[in-house]
Amino acid sequence: MMSDPYEKLATYLLSSTSTSPPTSEALQVHINAIRTTVVPKPGVLSTIWPGILQVLAYPILTNETITLLVDEVVEPIIASGASTWEEIKRTVGDAETLLETSKADTNGKVKKAAIGFLSFYDFSDGEQKGHEIVQEIVGIITIENQPEGVITRVENIIDQFLTNYFAVRPTVIRSALEIRKAGKNSATIISRVQELTLTILRHNTTGVDDIPADLLNYTVTQDDILAELMTIQFYQSLLDLYLPPTIFFITKPTYLEIANICKSSSATNLERSAASRTLGRLSRSREDVFSEIDSSLGIVKNLTLRDEIDRTMLALIPGKYIATVNPQLIRNFPVSTASLVDILINWCHSKEALDLLRVDTPKLTKLPVPELLRVGKALAESYHGKRVLVGLPGVMEVLLTRRERMGYRIMRLRGDIVDTLAESDSETLGLYWYDRVQEERVRGHWGREENGEPKVDIMDRAA
Repeated sequence: MMSDPYEKLATYLLSSTSTSPPTSEALQVHINAIRTTVVPKPGVLSTIWPGILQVLAYPILTNETITLLVDEVVEPIIASGASTWEEIKRTVGDAETLLETSKADTNGKVKKAAIGFLSFYDFSDGEQKGHEIVQEIVGIITIENQPEGVITRVENIIDQFLTNYFAVRPTVIRSALEIRKAGKNSATIISRVQELTLTILRHNTTGVDDIPADLLNYTVTQDDILAELMTIQFYQSLLDLYLPPTIFFITKPTYLEIANICKSSSATNLERSAASRTLGRLSRSREDVFSEIDSSLGIVKNLTLRDEIDRTMLALIPGKYIATVNPQLIRNFPVSTASLVDILINWCHSKEALDLLRVDTPKLTKLPVPELLRVGKALAESYHGKRVLVGLPGVMEVLLTRRERMGYRIMRLRGDIVDTLAESDSETLGLYWYDRVQEERVRGHWGREENGEPKVDIMDRAA
């Protein structure tokens, strides 16, 4: 008696005809049986594929049926790794056949599955053949109307190949460069090349600086604002990666162009906002490059709290840098303004900025409790911040005192502050606050009940 759900489904598919194709209802019954009872095992593709191939060849087939077969039957086999390249070549087709399917004018689900099968490619057909296959796979990104799911699958396979077969790296780089130099590419193709470049760079763990400048430098300012924003995002994404310093000196002219967008009166707020976030991130990741750009354009010294885009940058640029270039901005900062708390939190991480900020209990306690707790958490994360906190007993009392009807978010913040302060020694916090913090930690994040308003029996003083 046949009990394997895949065998039952295979029999059902093979018994169908073009005039009586599988119904979605019957397919769903078989799929439910597979989903609830079976993990795909090696060899299952050979069992199921003849029936799938027969059904996919029917001239009239609903998208719902194709989706069920591919998403619920084929894709789990690919995802589970329950096959081999030898089985795929024998059952589904060789690399050339799969590539033809991925480029054909056919259902996007089928194309995505074809590329998924290529992820099993094991380069057993020889190094030269393998590099040709990789080049063909990369070339799929040049097909303008490919569904994004197909492109994402291509990017994932290239990532997989770069992980498992380091020897393909030069081929991937060369293929991306050929696409880049091929002439006037659309914004869509350029964004795909940029994403592929990021994938290559993520595998730059050896520190080898082998990325051509043409894959790193793009014109940012464009008539197509979406293309411009995607290019700015590419340069922000570079800052998330561990890269050789030379890459940022190669790209410095482009970051300079991005900085000019921040200053431009003709740029839209959308453009300036994206540019400011990237420039702010640059200041954190590569202060040397940022400093050179700032020296030539005078960006930081002209930042104000009135401009929303400027405020975005001020929440990102290290306080130490701002304290050096624009100290008056910090000295005049309105500490009790809740809408500016992200900037205050950023500066709380810098001793130099804290030395210039005029923080005291009356100003800080004017902040709403959630914002005050966020500031307290930032201060608790550094030695100099802790010293500021213990010099403000009124603030400490608010941070350590439990209030009725506190929401989960506030209690979580309060708990984080207590845990962070509890890691300090008595010399840093002073004996009184050291003991108080340890008491609160023992009580747990929900702290102690308060009796009336927080009582401050110590005069605010510099610690």
